[in-house]
Amino acid sequence: TQVSSPDEGYERKSLYESWLEKDPSSENNQRPRINKLGSGSDFEAFFQRLGIASGRVRYTKNRKVDKYSNYPVYHTTYETFELVKRFYDPSFQKQLTVAQIRAGLVYELSDSPLLPLRCQDYAEALRLYTNEIYDQAKKHEAELEKYKVSFDALFSAVIHFASAATVFHRRLSQLDMNNPIAVRSMNDQLMFLERAFIDPLGLPGRPFYSRNKYAGISFPGIYDALFDIGSRGDPHKAWKEVKRQISIAAFTVQAAAGILEGVL
Repeated sequence: TQVSSPDEGYERKSLYESWLEKDPSSENNQRPRINKLGSGSDFEAFFQRLGIASGRVRYTKNRKVDKYSNYPVYHTTYETFELVKRFYDPSFQKQLTVAQIRAGLVYELSDSPLLPLRCQDYAEALRLYTNEIYDQAKKHEAELEKYKVSFDALFSAVIHFASAATVFHRRLSQLDMNNPIAVRSMNDQLMFLERAFIDPLGLPGRPFYSRNKYAGISFPGIYDALFDIGSRGDPHKAWKEVKRQISIAAFTVQAAAGILEGVL
């Protein structure tokens, strides 16, 4: 069932259509934007600490015309029911729309015999994240060569994950839905995939954040190590830490690929 758009001018369109028109993805303009989860909110302990797949649904501004921040009065004394009723959503249609989307997601996840998740999308995100962090590192090209810092292991792990994701979905398409053990096994693989990226030791200087792939930024362990280079007295130790973080990231991606491999 489609959810109707609550926006003026989009009365005959679905929420998806208005979302795509107002806020297309910067990576693929045929899809609406879905931002990465940040940090500092209620999902943080589940997502960053425990590796439990999480999401957040909210109504936000029209990026094409609205130049202010998403929600200027967030966590202020002015964030009241009256503010919403008088200015933000007098008809409460946007509140209803968010509730419908959240309820629909919960229903689909709980009622589907197989979790409706697509690992190839995850593989593409990993590829983009790896390219992003490598571009950051290339700002230190001379040092990368001097200290023999290589991202080959991480790129190889991402390729392995993409291959494992393709094979996994091929097996998924051939799954005997009348075999409850096989169905449960595949669902477990999908459900526990996120936890493969957890490093029990946490990030350097941020032990609460156990998730090595994303903690507000892509591959945060590598990013933090690169960021700290200028402030560390011994460049050899600084670049040794970069190499260590690359190896941890590569290991966790390989572990995630292993989660998707056949177990029956």
